[in-house]
Amino acid sequence: MELVGLLSKVVKENLTTKKILLEYPESTIKKLVDKFSKQTDDTEDNIRKTIADFERFKAAFDNEDKDIFKHSYEKIKSLIADKATKQKSKKDLEGMVQDYLEKWRGTVQVDLQLTKLNIKKFFEVKTHFPQLKEFKREPISYNPSQLNELVGKYFSRFNNQGINELVAAITQKFHEENPEEDVMTTFLPRAKRFVKHFELIPLNAKLSKFMNFEEFEHIVDGYTPMEESEYTVPEIDLSDVNIPYEDDDVLIFAPDQKHKCINIRKKHAPDRRWCTSWEGSGNYYYNYRLNQNLTLYYIINKNLPSHDLNYATVVLVDRYGDMRLADGSNSGRYAGSTVIPWSEITKKVPVLDGKKQYLEAKPYTDEDQAKLQRYKSYSLRTTDPIAELGSEEEVELWMELRSPDFSHMNQGDEIFGNLPEELQKKYIGLGNELTAGMVRKLSPSGMSYYVSKKKEKLLQKTLKDLSENDMEVILSKEMRPYLRSLKEKYRSELATDFKPNFVGINYPSDANAKYARMFGLEELFDLIPDDTRFLQIENKSKDKVILKIPASISKFTNVRTLVFENIIDELPAEIGELKRLSFLNLTNNEKLTTLPESITEIYCLDFISVLGSDNLVNGIENLPEKVKNFFDISPGATLWDTNRPDEYFDLCDEAEQAAP
Repeated sequence: MELVGLLSKVVKENLTTKKILLEYPESTIKKLVDKFSKQTDDTEDNIRKTIADFERFKAAFDNEDKDIFKHSYEKIKSLIADKATKQKSKKDLEGMVQDYLEKWRGTVQVDLQLTKLNIKKFFEVKTHFPQLKEFKREPISYNPSQLNELVGKYFSRFNNQGINELVAAITQKFHEENPEEDVMTTFLPRAKRFVKHFELIPLNAKLSKFMNFEEFEHIVDGYTPMEESEYTVPEIDLSDVNIPYEDDDVLIFAPDQKHKCINIRKKHAPDRRWCTSWEGSGNYYYNYRLNQNLTLYYIINKNLPSHDLNYATVVLVDRYGDMRLADGSNSGRYAGSTVIPWSEITKKVPVLDGKKQYLEAKPYTDEDQAKLQRYKSYSLRTTDPIAELGSEEEVELWMELRSPDFSHMNQGDEIFGNLPEELQKKYIGLGNELTAGMVRKLSPSGMSYYVSKKKEKLLQKTLKDLSENDMEVILSKEMRPYLRSLKEKYRSELATDFKPNFVGINYPSDANAKYARMFGLEELFDLIPDDTRFLQIENKSKDKVILKIPASISKFTNVRTLVFENIIDELPAEIGELKRLSFLNLTNNEKLTTLPESITEIYCLDFISVLGSDNLVNGIENLPEKVKNFFDISPGATLWDTNRPDEYFDLCDEAEQAAP
């Protein structure tokens, strides 16, 4: 039975390879094999399998990596190995452990829990260092002692500068994705804790390579202990911050400006995630101080270690004297949003007992009041907020107090595009949805931030529920790991009950059009009946969507009316094979500049409409001479009759008589 299973697997792999290789002409395959044979000792069968694997994974590669002809054989194998590792990491850990136990149990002593941990460690290292020779093998190829020694070496390995390379790789990954955050206080200590206490991380948690920082932070802070020695306390001057009270047990700060809150956190509690003291787009000091009229007090309990939840806390006092509390968890009842009785606060933070008088409400000043009223009612007059309001800080203040919705503003996309990266993130962080135009204006870091906020809900949406900006995000580099599975999911939702008399694909109102927007028309054309008589593909959105008309348009030999409205920038040469086509509607295709000569081979074509396709209407001189002679074109005309030769009428009649 094992032999039958093995042979079945080999046959299946060979059939898959042949199926994929059919996408390349044999002459092309031969050229690739000849090229790669000079770079490797692999057999021709192995080279062909590598080419097939490249095609299988190609959709997930970066655009610059998709051309197989520009890569060396070693580079291609590296790209494949990286993607294969990502797939392998998703395999059920228990299944891999069982395979491992079946091979090694009875031969050597095997510890079940240690085996699970070491296999997880193996893939943790492999995803960050796929080029390492030891990790190009499967973990099952190492006996338990070898596997333990291998992963132990890399979990404690240091480079020439005395830095653990795995810690450095994890830190670098999250810093590249979140460049606004501080490396020393945000990423590095958590990466150290993750590696040092890896045995405390749940085995079903994703590998760090595939986490966003919010996921990583949640896992590390939730399962590993903080250690003071992991943090470097920065030299920060707090002499400008008011201290209403201090003794041997407690230090109370009363900051009255955003930067003072930030400096208190950086100096005394760098691991805390309070939004009133965080740097960058995640700071909402103005919202709390001005919008909610809260007075902030930062409390440092000198008797507790820095990892204790109550070591550093924030008390927020409203104008009536009611209080809220944010502790180290910054969640639930202690997230700074729930009014809490003083007795509960002192029970949680005993060093505050008898010191309520130092935590008095200080409503904002007349100056603050004037600023608040100005910005809460202020409407932009231009598309450049910084030039109009005077500085990034003033724009940030306006955004927190006004909560503008650019999607409902005239030229909102341009306004958003004129914001610097941090303020774009601020806009996202305030809970605003982006238009497709705004998504296109995001920097790579901004896109990563937006995807981190949107991904989970996006993955749950059905095809018909996707908005235009959803589709723009799905096509981003950050969503590439999910693209294949999303495509399969959406494909199952496509409508297939087309009637030959009329097929309409209308963007963005129907699900099929949304699928075509993301993945092209090729698969959709496979679903449409070959004998369709009226085919309409149009874009009614403001979004400038351009679809490539595939060569398979030639299958619709029975089509009489064809509509491409506001959706194309070129016609394929195969349009000439639609001999029975009598009316071609090309309205509102602003980027369409010419027509293929093959259009003159359509026997039954009576006329075409180019209304709104101004580059065609005003660029007749750019048309091929044969096309210009085929149509009766007057200057400025938007409906072009054909000058079909006499024999075309007979050929058209014959085509009609032969029609199904």
